[in-house]
Amino acid sequence: MENLLKRQLAQIKARARMMAGLAGPEEEAVARGGESPSGSSTSPSENPDPDPSYPSAVTAAATNTAPLHSNPAIDAALRSGAVTRGADMPIVTRLRRGPWWWRRRSVPEESRGGYSRFEGEFQEMLLSVLTGEPLAIESAVPGEARLLEDSNYYLVQFSGSEVDATSPKEGTRFARLSAWPESATRTVLAPRRATVEVIQSVCEAPVSPERVLFLDIETAGLSANTYLFLVGMMYANGDGFNVEQVFARDYTEEKGVLLHVYETMQRFDTIVTYNGASFDIPFIRTRMAVHRIPELPPVGSVDLLHASRRVFREVLPNCRLVTVEKHLRGAGRVDDIPSRFIPRAYHEFVRTKDARIMRNVAYHNRMDLFTMAVILNHLGDPAAVPADGQATAAADEFAAGSTTNAS
Repeated sequence: MENLLKRQLAQIKARARMMAGLAGPEEEAVARGGESPSGSSTSPSENPDPDPSYPSAVTAAATNTAPLHSNPAIDAALRSGAVTRGADMPIVTRLRRGPWWWRRRSVPEESRGGYSRFEGEFQEMLLSVLTGEPLAIESAVPGEARLLEDSNYYLVQFSGSEVDATSPKEGTRFARLSAWPESATRTVLAPRRATVEVIQSVCEAPVSPERVLFLDIETAGLSANTYLFLVGMMYANGDGFNVEQVFARDYTEEKGVLLHVYETMQRFDTIVTYNGASFDIPFIRTRMAVHRIPELPPVGSVDLLHASRRVFREVLPNCRLVTVEKHLRGAGRVDDIPSRFIPRAYHEFVRTKDARIMRNVAYHNRMDLFTMAVILNHLGDPAAVPADGQATAAADEFAAGSTTNAS
């Protein structure tokens, strides 16, 4: 019985390959019920169809040399060259006709050593950053290991001029904030079970700079099915701003990061983000749900991306955070890492434990936080911030502060 089933399976496979034009002489014989792969001869009566309902048309196609395309319209289109079978195309052509993400990752370029375009650009950036001996995270980004509810994480802190050279000046301006700018709309982020009274109290809460938290996250990908590895939080103090960067040294420390963020966010009544209402906050809520962390309490939300679009849409080519920052401060960042490379950089750090690239990631996150305060100050008092091309002294001060923080 077992041998009979094997012969029937071999016959089915041979018929399929014969219909696709891939069968050799031996497989054609098997498809017709003749010689088996082992060389023994069998008769049709010894090899009945495995299924009595097997279509007779398929059997006829297997035993005759029928063309692969029996549709006359398709045959005519193939002969005229109007269409081409995928099997006849070179592999590179087929890859280039795929979706954009397939093309970017799968089409190699000789000029990039066989890498895809994205990977080639990342490797070039990585070689320019990884100078000197490999460093542990404690040496590359000094901080302290923390433990919260049996979950480990790593905490990095900056204050005053350590955040940026202009942090004391911007902190003083921010402390005078008494009302939200007209372009910066304050909304409420609340769980579904929040009562109307609680939401109303959040809406009516007065503006208090010491109760405002700037937040920015870095993730290992754009999907909420991946990990969150760095959360930057900034709040005002007497000397400017304090920055807390909560870092996961590997994938298992994500829960510790989220627990620290959960405790910190409860001390503030307004969260300021840049596209955070659409990405950062929903991402944090999703990852907290994965780790069974309670829902965040109702909190006010100010998304500066929408405010920047209202103000700078006609002035700047785009409203990306780095573009607005360069416009307001008169210079760009030094030794920054493009945001599109950050997920790949983190996976590389987890694999090698070489934290030199994490210096650039931490600097990128810290500058994102501080730039949000600069934008908010500008929206509240536009005359106090010079426009692009009119702030030579501010540009020199910014460049000096960027160089210090990137080291």
